[in-house]
Amino acid sequence: MATAPSKPSMRPAPAAPAAAGAAKPAMTASGTFTADQLSPDSTAFPPLYEAAILYSADCYDAAELVLKENLRTKEGKDSLRVWLMLFDLYQLTNNRKEFDALSMLFTVKFERSPPVWTSASESADPRRKEKRERKDFFPISPSADGGLLSEIDKFEAFAKEMGSCRIGFEKILSIHNEEAELLSLVFNRLRRMKLPMWFNGFADFTALLKKSINDLSGQPVSSSQGYWSLLFELYILDRRHEEYDELGLEYAVAFEMSPPPWEDVVRPGGAPEDKQASVHAGENGSGDAGLPLKGVFSANSKDMVQQLATYAASKPQEVLVDMSGLLRIDFSATSQFFEAVRAIHLAQKRVILSNLNELVAAQLEVFGMTKHAILMRKKAA
Repeated sequence: MATAPSKPSMRPAPAAPAAAGAAKPAMTASGTFTADQLSPDSTAFPPLYEAAILYSADCYDAAELVLKENLRTKEGKDSLRVWLMLFDLYQLTNNRKEFDALSMLFTVKFERSPPVWTSASESADPRRKEKRERKDFFPISPSADGGLLSEIDKFEAFAKEMGSCRIGFEKILSIHNEEAELLSLVFNRLRRMKLPMWFNGFADFTALLKKSINDLSGQPVSSSQGYWSLLFELYILDRRHEEYDELGLEYAVAFEMSPPPWEDVVRPGGAPEDKQASVHAGENGSGDAGLPLKGVFSANSKDMVQQLATYAASKPQEVLVDMSGLLRIDFSATSQFFEAVRAIHLAQKRVILSNLNELVAAQLEVFGMTKHAILMRKKAA
């Protein structure tokens, strides 16, 4: 059984042209490098892979230096992939000036059109995207007396105004049955409006609700109905079908009543509801574009991991993931992403990661992702 990848050692960025071009490992016929060349102990670690690791580790300037030095060697200058990687680096860091300068050299060298620059709104500096505070974030904060009623009203108004919302549960240490009932009604109304919602502190908050239910075990359903209703609603919103079914069974046994019916919720980034039929038809090769992943995958990207797992569970054989919007996989989170894909592969499903930018593709190759997924880089110019 394959194990999670270990972190490859990184050499410091080369201080002189000779350092980057000293070793000239030959690629295999397939355009990749041998296992020995990719070994952490190798003294001939391919520059393009070194640049990819530096980029993933938030060292953009060092990654650029490695690639530019490699382009000064004959092997690097003749490698289309090195050029494309540098184009992607300039695009991802929003460096239009260097992108245009490289375009002129590329046209002279290969006598073909260079990649096309895309707008900053579609491809901005991942350092800014990664650390930008969400404007639609609402942390639910109890009042001085610990109550939540006024905060719940503020939350509903805020979510409607923003059109989407990430709710923070971290500050809630206790909640009354009536407050839980009101919050479940608010969530239900927002869900009926198809307003996208995500959650911080989801696990701890649902554990609090379960404890509240257990503390009222043996009491009439009216004394704990708010906790039950809120749990059901949260599981629906976060698409946790298995947990929902388990809770429904407990509810039916405890009160001899049927739980509320499950309803599917699709967030942005998944397939729109009016296109579900075409997505399911995609299993037969009729145009499923796959699950799009966007932004920066970091150690805090638990929602992205859950989204991937949920999507994969709905596919019987092939899991297609559109990586065109994924700017970067943070070096510290590479093993987390590796394990998420590996788990799908071990479930006997074929995973296809499509439209990868050159830097992410090279990073995944270094960590052995080709054992668990088909990597498809975006089409070159």
